[in-house]
Amino acid sequence: MIILVRHGEATHHTEHLTGGWTDSELTAAGRQQLHAVASKLAKDFAGQDRDLRLLTSDLKRAAASAQIIAGKLGITSVEPYEFLREKNNGQAAGLTETAAKALYQQPPTLKELHHRNYPGGETRQEFYDRNVQGLLKCADLERENLLIVAHKGTIQNIIFHWLGMDITTVNSLNFSVDILPSSVTVLGINKWREHAIFRLNDTSHLHSREGYGIFEFKYGKYH
Repeated sequence: MIILVRHGEATHHTEHLTGGWTDSELTAAGRQQLHAVASKLAKDFAGQDRDLRLLTSDLKRAAASAQIIAGKLGITSVEPYEFLREKNNGQAAGLTETAAKALYQQPPTLKELHHRNYPGGETRQEFYDRNVQGLLKCADLERENLLIVAHKGTIQNIIFHWLGMDITTVNSLNFSVDILPSSVTVLGINKWREHAIFRLNDTSHLHSREGYGIFEFKYGKYH
């Protein structure tokens, strides 16, 4: 099982900074969002005897989100990794959106995989490869229970890989998924031994209504 959590609202959202490798902090609202995530996960895991590794991007907004979850779930080991960072925006990191526009290099089309939007930044292909290759070296996706706290683009790349798509295939299919701040996505293997998405971009924990528990799905309990 792989649980993917996007960090909460961060200061680059509210201060109109570029995202990417800008090392922004969680806002007060972002911390509240993650406390809601953590409470929901703690409820879902109550009574569950499962080994769970908590991996996180080492950028502050993700690492702080992971610490909130770890505290609620009683997890003592949080593993920070650079390979889980958002796409590297090079010289634009830390700049305002306005200042970054002066550095932006327009791609010939919106389908480019080997174009660098900013000097010193990553291409789309490099970003996908870093996320996926790093994760495969770090963990056994088929056998371990993982909780990964990261960023929109990183979580998208993990989902693409789980569904068996390299970035060239994703590009050719014009495919994407939305991943909102503090959302939860759950990947796993269903009873037919297929790679499945059990929950996608779920933010029900931010509202009064209850969503599915992690271990409860249309076809019964997850194994």
